[in-house]
Amino acid sequence: MNNNLLPPSASGFMRSTEQASTRLDAIPVDLRKLWNPDECPVALLPYLAWALSVDRWDKNWPEETKRKTIKASWEIHQKKGTIRALRNVVEPFGYLIRVVEWWQENGTPGTFRLEIGASEDGIDADTYYEMERLIADARPVSRHLVGLNIILEATGEMFTGGASYTGDIITSYAE
Repeated sequence: MNNNLLPPSASGFMRSTEQASTRLDAIPVDLRKLWNPDECPVALLPYLAWALSVDRWDKNWPEETKRKTIKASWEIHQKKGTIRALRNVVEPFGYLIRVVEWWQENGTPGTFRLEIGASEDGIDADTYYEMERLIADARPVSRHLVGLNIILEATGEMFTGGASYTGDIITSYAE
């Protein structure tokens, strides 16, 4: 039995298209996995990011950062212009953030400053500029960034010691 639904007068292009599309049902694709950042194949993450309107994307990011960025996209768009959006932009990189508003330090009205706590590895120049762009997209439009401080905290053991030497010189003159 022939499964061909095309009329006998179908063109070669129509027959080729029909043959190509009959193979599509044999591809085991679970669409639910394609729309889930945790289960989406790594090769398809850029397309998922595009579909979910991720603002910034770098193909050189580690896989974990890509997945966290995609997950945070919805909340970033929902909360854009808030401090929470700034946190959602920076924290997928693995850094902690502290926002200091102008009214907290008697600064210029309408300004804010960020303090980013980096790990022992620090932040390279490309990541720094990428974070600047992301922060500019997520910040409140009525606020202007006047400072971006990177705080590097190193942990380890430190030994201290001290010594003291005291004494008196006594000279005795016998009479």
